[in-house]
Amino acid sequence: MKYFVRILIILLFAGGCDIHAEKITITTSISASSLIAVKNLLHLNFSKALKMDSAWIVSYKDTTHKLLICHAQGGDYINISKLERSYYQFSAQVGDSCFSIQFYKRDTAQIKELDIISADVKVVAPHTLQYSILEAGKTEAPHVDSVWIVGKNYSCAMPDEVYLRTKAQSGDNIDIGSLLGQSERNFQCVMWINGTDYWSNSFYYEGVCDAYQDVDVQFTYINPHHLILHITDAGEPAKADSMWITSKSSGYRTLQAGTAVADGDTIDLSPLVGMDEHEYMAWLRFGDCVRVYWFSFNGLEYDYCLDAGIWRVHIETDYDAHTLQYYLRDYDNQDINNIPVDSVWVTTFGIRVTPEYVCSLHALQGDVINMQQFQNGFYELFVQVGECVVSMPFQADSGKEAGIDDVRKDTTPAASKVLREGKIYILRGNKTYTSTGQETLL
Repeated sequence: MKYFVRILIILLFAGGCDIHAEKITITTSISASSLIAVKNLLHLNFSKALKMDSAWIVSYKDTTHKLLICHAQGGDYINISKLERSYYQFSAQVGDSCFSIQFYKRDTAQIKELDIISADVKVVAPHTLQYSILEAGKTEAPHVDSVWIVGKNYSCAMPDEVYLRTKAQSGDNIDIGSLLGQSERNFQCVMWINGTDYWSNSFYYEGVCDAYQDVDVQFTYINPHHLILHITDAGEPAKADSMWITSKSSGYRTLQAGTAVADGDTIDLSPLVGMDEHEYMAWLRFGDCVRVYWFSFNGLEYDYCLDAGIWRVHIETDYDAHTLQYYLRDYDNQDINNIPVDSVWVTTFGIRVTPEYVCSLHALQGDVINMQQFQNGFYELFVQVGECVVSMPFQADSGKEAGIDDVRKDTTPAASKVLREGKIYILRGNKTYTSTGQETLL
């Protein structure tokens, strides 16, 4: 699939555009999410430092007729719901230079009553939004019955996730101060006209943050399930007016309510114990500014790897020599030297596929492991140090055609794996562990 996308997303310079000495790469992607508000969005995935004067979309076959005109910037999402399934060309004017890229839209057009050719929004003041809407062939903007402000992943099937409802016409200013403190930074306007929804481009809003450019937030993990919060402003201890925790996915679902926090405070993560997600968002509000920071938590009652100072296992592969090496790393992402490794083993790896035990490896950190013993494919390497078990997927390249040689298995593994009720357990000696290293009973 990724190769198909690469073929579809091809850089193409538009005719008549002067390209100057500066080299700027513009990439785009269309989300594969099932939500309507995302399926018909074009994501401008390039640096926010690149300021575009204007942007437009034309058909790949007819580059003279502009199908959509906007003033989107890097990181924005452009509503392309009116475009049919086909190839298109996105062009941007930056000063006296013009840059273009081709993209492909998979979804069919959503037919609307009005032919809206432009629906732009922009933050014009610290807490003020201005929007404009234009109908094809008309100089006067259509009357808008109401305006909703929603998150970029909003679906009409979830009406409770509307952050702001107001009445405003094209060119009016909208006070968006109430958005400050929401677990969202990318918003969109939905303009309702005669019962039909018309979507704007997205806009980015985190409040007024110029006075907090030097704020730095770090986390220190402590057992059994706590974080020590470190907040500094220009190197000095600082505090935040409030902090709340959300999931990193699932629409930023709030998991822990906000309270005032200061440098050195301890955050209790026990409400997250047992959850499947391993990455979370910590939202901190400083005055009129909201900043977000991500942290990881494995959901265990007790983290044996934290005691051992092990964050993850890092794998380096040499496909020319058909070998790999592994290294254990700490929470600063530095190699851990002189740590005894109890056992190493390999399983198969695949999305929504139950892994199978393949073999054990008698290899220490940095030892060269020959991948020719594996068939070509995807595997997962597990490393156990005491009660701690960490793993990392890797791709094996034996240098041979897939399926020629069987995988050679060690008949005396230091650890073995069993499948019980759809879950993989690790048997070592007279003890049983989960795949994350937690001791359990079968």
